[in-house]
Amino acid sequence: MAVSRMLKMQLLGHSSIKGDLKKYLRARGVVEVTAADSGGSEAAVSDSSRDLEAGLESAENALEFLSVYEVPKSFFEKLSAGPLETSDEESAELARRVSVTEFSDRCAGLQADARSARDDLARSRGVVSSLEPWTRLNVPMEALRAGDYTVEFWSFSEKTGTGVLEEASEAFPLAVFETVASTAGRRYVAAIVSDGDTEELGEMLKERGCTMSSFEGLEGTPSEIIEKEKSSWANYERAAGESDEEARRHAGSSDDLRVMSDYYREAIGLDEVDDRMSTTDSTFLIEGWVRALDRSWLVGELGERFEEVEVSFREPLDDEEPPVHLDNIAVTRPYEFVTTLYGRPVYREDDPTPLLAPFFVFFFAMCLTDAGYGLTLAALAAFVLLKFRPKGGVRKLFDLLFAGGLVTAAVGIIAGGVFGLGVDSFPVWLQPFVLINPLEEPIKMLNISFLMGIVHILFGIGLRMRANLRAGLVSDAFFDDLAWMIFIAALAPLGYAGILGGQAPPSVIRGATYVSLAVAAVILITGGRKQKTPVMKFLGGLVKFYDVVGYFGDVLSYARLLALGLATSAIALAVNDIAAMVKGMPYYIGYVVMVFILIGGHTFNLAVNTLGAFVHAARLQYLEFFGKFFRGGGAEFRPFRSERKYSVLKDHD
Repeated sequence: MAVSRMLKMQLLGHSSIKGDLKKYLRARGVVEVTAADSGGSEAAVSDSSRDLEAGLESAENALEFLSVYEVPKSFFEKLSAGPLETSDEESAELARRVSVTEFSDRCAGLQADARSARDDLARSRGVVSSLEPWTRLNVPMEALRAGDYTVEFWSFSEKTGTGVLEEASEAFPLAVFETVASTAGRRYVAAIVSDGDTEELGEMLKERGCTMSSFEGLEGTPSEIIEKEKSSWANYERAAGESDEEARRHAGSSDDLRVMSDYYREAIGLDEVDDRMSTTDSTFLIEGWVRALDRSWLVGELGERFEEVEVSFREPLDDEEPPVHLDNIAVTRPYEFVTTLYGRPVYREDDPTPLLAPFFVFFFAMCLTDAGYGLTLAALAAFVLLKFRPKGGVRKLFDLLFAGGLVTAAVGIIAGGVFGLGVDSFPVWLQPFVLINPLEEPIKMLNISFLMGIVHILFGIGLRMRANLRAGLVSDAFFDDLAWMIFIAALAPLGYAGILGGQAPPSVIRGATYVSLAVAAVILITGGRKQKTPVMKFLGGLVKFYDVVGYFGDVLSYARLLALGLATSAIALAVNDIAAMVKGMPYYIGYVVMVFILIGGHTFNLAVNTLGAFVHAARLQYLEFFGKFFRGGGAEFRPFRSERKYSVLKDHD
């Protein structure tokens, strides 16, 4: 329905134009190159591929390192700077002149030097910090062991210190404890302990919250070590500063690195096309998929630019699965975002995007159900679209939110929802448009939700019936699809009257009863038609009736439209009530707090329920709608095109 017709292209050319032709195809971006299949020998993978990959990786690594050293540009500088422009010739010359691998290695060396200097500085400061409480010790650290005795350094809280020392002295009478310092609420104690008691004493002190410091490997008294370490700080800082300064100088070459990164990225793409070609000594063959819409102008341009080329096109073969490109009109194009989140249709399948669009946007509006929120959402989406001009999937998402906001505004007026305000506060001219209040008439809103669900489900089954008819499965179309459509439609008034307590004319109830019984008989007779024996056919028909449970559950799923609509309205009302309660605070503070509550509360409500509206509207499409007819699984059409990340070409021709 909106899946672009694809053609398989074969392009045969002379080797002398191969490079120019690849660049032309990249610039036009309309051909998805596939592996060619011809009688010629396939070209070997380019010997330069590994070097190109290494060049791209080196450029990206260097850019990542230098990003923290670049001088940030102001907002106005960014606006006036424009894109980074280059040409193929300038990029190639820069790549020949500068060894990006060597440059990246220098950056990696600077990074390692700076990190090493800062690590040494941090280690040195840690040593000084841990030794400062022990400066009263005038004994070299390497001399604090004699025979079977050693010195341990413990610290603990002043609050528990006395009790811990007394307990340790009683438990280990041969140990000697000497308080060296008390500072910042902690006591620092040197303990002379025999080797046989060190393990047991350590366990006891740790259980009581004590901490042991280890100065193994240090030589000299604490004061000497501290002085020596502090004297090295300037050297460490100087080394780190020199590495940083050189990195800042290198950061001036960041734009060159960006150009080279794009150059290698483009060269890799050209190499990949080479790998998919078939070549002889003097010719090459390119195969790929092209949209039928692009065929005529592509042939014309190729004929004008390249004399030594022959192009042919054919329809896809039955066993081929062409890539899929969705081609919808502007109104439904944003809803491709919803479709592709689930999956693309296969090539010979209809695109469900135009079919789901009206249902999705209406379900979205029913979940949000507030005109104020709808207009706010539309305004925010419009701001993003006009200010930032996003592309691709992001553009489609904000287009969808803009449309959803506008429809929500209309539905919100009908449902009497505007930032949680009462209908009485609406302008007089607007009040006649309010037809229902979900908070006061939830059953009425529930009935509308179920009615929308039945229509949605019947539409999905109808699409499945259409697909079965096109595939020649006439019996499936009539007995598995049409029969169930009639059956569900006949059960709808019976369920409305019998389950929901609604009122329906007796003639309608009587007619629905007769029709449902008649269709039930048809389903019973035909439900097991594919079975071989009469008994199995009868049992198959009975089992077929189990589908009614699934359809009943599908209809119940649409109650979420009521639930989310009520949640939005209730939270908006609660925000207004809380704001009104604080309004009376003295000295006008209440008005300030009220404004914060209104802005914060309604912003939160809009954000949360917009997310909920999108998720649940999409869920109804994926499970209750797509499950009836949509297979999906198509591959995205990915034409060979420029993959530049940082720069643009001055001349695309």
